[in-house]
Amino acid sequence: MKKYLLTAIIAAASTISFAQSYEDYGLKIFNFVGGYYYMRGLAISTDGRYIAGEVGTGEGTFIYDVETGDDYIHIAESAYGSRAEGVSDAGVAATFDISPMTISIDGTETVLGGNQGDASFASDITPDGSIVVGSVAREVGSVIINDEDWSSYYGNACYWIDGQPYYLPEPTAEDVGLTVIEEDEGETDYSMDGTHASFISDDGSVIVGYFYDRFATWPCIAWTKGENGEYTCDPICKGYFQEDQWWDYTQDAPDNPYFTFHPTGLSGDGKYIAINLESSEGYQNTTIGRYNRLTGELEAIADNEDNSFEGSGVANDGTILARSGSGDAYIWKVGAEPKRLRAEYSELFDELYAFDEQTEHWPMAITPDGRYIMGYAWMYDESISTESGYYCFYRLDTVQYADAAGIVSVTNNENDSVEGIYSVDGRRLNKLQPGINIVKKNGKTSKYLIR
Repeated sequence: MKKYLLTAIIAAASTISFAQSYEDYGLKIFNFVGGYYYMRGLAISTDGRYIAGEVGTGEGTFIYDVETGDDYIHIAESAYGSRAEGVSDAGVAATFDISPMTISIDGTETVLGGNQGDASFASDITPDGSIVVGSVAREVGSVIINDEDWSSYYGNACYWIDGQPYYLPEPTAEDVGLTVIEEDEGETDYSMDGTHASFISDDGSVIVGYFYDRFATWPCIAWTKGENGEYTCDPICKGYFQEDQWWDYTQDAPDNPYFTFHPTGLSGDGKYIAINLESSEGYQNTTIGRYNRLTGELEAIADNEDNSFEGSGVANDGTILARSGSGDAYIWKVGAEPKRLRAEYSELFDELYAFDEQTEHWPMAITPDGRYIMGYAWMYDESISTESGYYCFYRLDTVQYADAAGIVSVTNNENDSVEGIYSVDGRRLNKLQPGINIVKKNGKTSKYLIR
């Protein structure tokens, strides 16, 4: 009798689960915000409320409020375009146009101090909006073009407070281990053409960016704030970045393991950096790494002929989002191999597979607590009148997903509040088991179905 009753309960629960829509599992999909067909979400606020990104391919910047459905769109004036790669918890996005700037969900646009130009742009902002990071163009000399003297500018990584730029110290060629010297009209110099700050930790104590190298691979560097409030440069790429890409003609093996060592994300607590990697020997596919800034350790997925990876955001627990060479979205958790997003969240298989199927699915950002995943995808729908298709963006609430899928979700600050796990016949369990589990947590009792 007990066995029959348990089977009936599981069958009923499965029937309810089958009837749920993708929104019940925490997935929200956003199409045609502001009437535009091409909306690529690139950044999400730490609380998951605001999403910011790019209209088309640089035509403008948008901010979207997931809670209210409000949006604000800035249309670019510059030929270099405009896009947002960072957004605060108050709905203020770091972006650029003719100048570095911020835009707000309420329509406020603020131009940041510093020179204009294609080497001047803002990339990230702290959750409280107090610090913006990016770079400002600085004049470094002049060049002769068609017998005319033109000023030459490089970007200098910087941060802004109240719109005022403060330059970050740049590393020397020796700091990052450069060895190749370029010759130009009798002069010799190392190829380091400026720096840029891409990401900032939630408390503003860590900034991560890159320097411009001769092959435009943009090797990773970082800055940490000292007790005196000043930032010092940490040349993280030294010992990893192989500058000389013709080493095989001059020596038996490369000095360093990677031609590409480029940062794609920084965890909110400043601990982990997501890194794009390309080996300096063997296969030439790109892969991804997880760099622990506190220990200096790099964990990398082995490159191979079958697939390549490009990383994006990283959470405080080290979870990294990535896209494969085939255009599928992946998630890489600590202690595991990269896994397709549609496999990790199998109740949403159809929806996530539809994104993957069009071969351009980017999971771009993950909140520090890992709750929200945001990305964009290219879609094609014959019922919608567009020439070839459209971009949409989405937000996945992994906590809501876990609840709907019958997975117990316990956040870090709730670990001690789980008072017991029991079977339906009252036996205490050491851990969750397949079937019905009775979980007592925070003084309340809940039932969870584990498939």
